[in-house]
Amino acid sequence: MWLTDLLRKLTKGPDVGETFRDYIGCYVYGTEVSGSGQPQYVGAPTTVEQLETEVRAYLQDFLSTQQQLDSPDTRTVQALLANLPQRLGAHLGGDMQQPFIVLGGVEMFVRKGVRQRHKQHGKFVE
Repeated sequence: MWLTDLLRKLTKGPDVGETFRDYIGCYVYGTEVSGSGQPQYVGAPTTVEQLETEVRAYLQDFLSTQQQLDSPDTRTVQALLANLPQRLGAHLGGDMQQPFIVLGGVEMFVRKGVRQRHKQHGKFVE
């Protein structure tokens, strides 16, 4: 059984929150202009709770920078923030290749990924 787990981790990478050597499975979120194929990564939290906190802060920051508080984009973000745990749960349980939200030609994505773990004084910290 351990051999199949090792092969899965080597080929697919660890699941979210799992570690493998210097790497940890995580959620990756960021933005991408529709059709550009060049994403801009914002964060890589390792739990759903961290993901929700970071996405909420990111979207609230977006709202604070908007000039018009009654635009369709701000209403969409406000509705999303009101139901963020449910929307994240539905997105994480569905097709994560689809954008999480689209605002004026900019897609916000949430996907699974792998990042390198941080070491301080010879020990891994998260």
